[in-house]
Amino acid sequence: MRLKDAWNRANRFLRQLAGNDVWNWRQVRVQTMVFGKDRYVICPHLLTSRSIVYSAGIGDDISFDLDIIRYFGLTVYGFDPSPSSIAWKEKYNLPFEFRFFPYGISDHDGEILLYQSQDETVSFSIHGRGRKDSFVPFEAPVMRLSSIMKELGHTRLDLLKLDIEGQEYAVIKDMIESEIKPVQLIVEFHHRFPEIGIAMTRNALRALKKYGYKIVYIDPSGYVYSFVRRETVCIEKRHAFSVNPGI
Repeated sequence: MRLKDAWNRANRFLRQLAGNDVWNWRQVRVQTMVFGKDRYVICPHLLTSRSIVYSAGIGDDISFDLDIIRYFGLTVYGFDPSPSSIAWKEKYNLPFEFRFFPYGISDHDGEILLYQSQDETVSFSIHGRGRKDSFVPFEAPVMRLSSIMKELGHTRLDLLKLDIEGQEYAVIKDMIESEIKPVQLIVEFHHRFPEIGIAMTRNALRALKKYGYKIVYIDPSGYVYSFVRRETVCIEKRHAFSVNPGI
C-alpha cells in the first residue's frame, strides 16, 4: 500500500467515526486494472475494442481516457462544458479516438449555472460551496444521458465515468429513471461539499444497489467508486471470488 493511500484511508476512517462519511465496502471481488493519473479502477474483461465509453468531466487531464484508448483500441467520448477545458483541448493534437463534446451531462437538456473558485483553474461546480472566493456563475450547456446517446446513435453504454463536481446525483437519478444501464460505472461522489452532505451519497448508493450495481472498488479517500452490473458478475464468474452483502 502506498503511503498516500494509507493516509487517505486513515482520514476516511476518522470521517466515518465523526459521521462525515458513509460506511460501506467492496461488494464483489473481480479482476481489476488501474488507468490514468487519478487511478480509476475498471474491470478490463468487460471492455473490448467495440465498447462504448463516456467520460464526463475532463478538466485538463485525459490520462484515463488515453490509457483506455491505447489498451483497448476503442473510442472515448468526452464531455466538459467548462471554458478552461475547452481551451485546453484546443491546444493539443488529440487522437481521433478521443471525441470531445463541449457540454456537460445533467438531468435535463438546456443549461446549468457553474461556479469556478479562484484557487481552482479547471474545476467547476454547480455549487458555490459557500466560499467568498467563488467567481460569478456562468451558464453552461448540458444534455441528458439519453439525449446524448440518441444523438450519437448509441443503444448501450459499456462504461460511464462521472467526475462532474456534484452533478452526479442528478445524473444517476435520471439514468435510472431512463432505464439506462452502463455495464460499468465510475463515480466520484462529492459529499465533502457542505452543500451536499453524506445523505445524498448514501441515497445514491442505495439507488444504484437497487438498480443492480455492485461495488468493485472504493478509492482510499472514499470518494471514487467503481461499480459493475450484478449480472456481469455471473458472466465473468471465472474472475469473481466472492460477493458480499449489500450496502
